[in-house]
Amino acid sequence: MRRILVIEDGDEYAEFARLFLGPDFQVHQARSAAEALHALAAEPSDVLLFDLRFDRAPAATLVGDLRATAQRLFAGDEARALRYLQDQQGVLILGELRAAGHQQPAVFVHEFPPRRLDNLRRMYGDVTALPGFDAAALRLALGG
Repeated sequence: MRRILVIEDGDEYAEFARLFLGPDFQVHQARSAAEALHALAAEPSDVLLFDLRFDRAPAATLVGDLRATAQRLFAGDEARALRYLQDQQGVLILGELRAAGHQQPAVFVHEFPPRRLDNLRRMYGDVTALPGFDAAALRLALGG
């Protein structure tokens, strides 16, 4: 049985994976980069399924330096920087996992523009994006 780690701030992706991947995958869940790193250290996964936006996660669990992001991108506006970190959290977590040596295929349920997806692949290797919750497309992205 293959193992999938779902990284999200809610439960929708994990519920979807359990329902539609059922007997072929053992589904595990992490709600932050720290939880994902801990889960992967305990038992490697075959694939990573990401939510992009983490708008329900506590700010303290987000990857990224709020003040530095505010200064660098938003002229010191921390509210805008927090929204940015929330909106990009899945990619930021993927970066943390790749930096820690985890090279499993990564799947996002998000319709990235082609250029952005190409950039993500150049930076992070095996990255796939699905435009929505589609069980057949997810199975195909996971290799069958």
